Amino acid sequence: MKTVFVADAHLKGEGDPHQASLVRFLDSIDSGNLAVLGDLFDFWTGSNSVAERVYKPVLDGLLRLRKRGVNIIYFEGNHDFRMGPFFTDDLGAKVCPGMEEMAMDGKRFLVGHGDTVSMTTGYRLWRAYLRSPLFKATAFAATPGGVWAIAGMLSRKSRGNALRYGSSENITESALRKFAAEKIAGGYDAVVLGHSHEPGVHAIESGGRKGVYANPGSFAYRGTYLVYENGEFSVKSWKG
Repeated sequence: MKTVFVADAHLKGEGDPHQASLVRFLDSIDSGNLAVLGDLFDFWTGSNSVAERVYKPVLDGLLRLRKRGVNIIYFEGNHDFRMGPFFTDDLGAKVCPGMEEMAMDGKRFLVGHGDTVSMTTGYRLWRAYLRSPLFKATAFAATPGGVWAIAGMLSRKSRGNALRYGSSENITESALRKFAAEKIAGGYDAVVLGHSHEPGVHAIESGGRKGVYANPGSFAYRGTYLVYENGEFSVKSWKG
């Protein structure tokens, strides 16, 4: 069965041209599975009426996708987490807070966003705070507009911590490849991650085993996505 992987669209909301492009992309998928590898939204946490309004085009696109029988799996990222009832109830998606093993063609795949692969102490604490009862209580007490304002601030902070995405010194991508080699040596046949914004399919030999590390790259910055079909991974570019 065909599986499409997409990540890191970092949708900003109304007026973001990437949202219209992503909707057209979603409308082009007619069967199989869609695996979102996190950061589809520049910020999403829990339920928020402002977020649901500004992201309505893509949310409607996801609903149409589900009605066509496409299975949706959402791996939370560092910009979108605690996806809430729209995703679990309305959309019927499987939501994965972290990496999970997926079985495809009798092979073991490890799939996730990738932000937890190489964390500084500061990022580890920041990530824990955003998922803590304290932040949840703060978001609950604030108005939807107030939460949206906080979201913009947190999103800018996260981007400020980015490790040279898209450059020749993409530290994040180097860490992901090293992690993939370790997991392949440990028994996985493929490791599929986002987060680095660097698209590619890489054959890896580690610990006497052969496997693949694949990354869809950033839909926002490169318009790329990943397809697994007939036992092979390939990076595609969306021009719509």
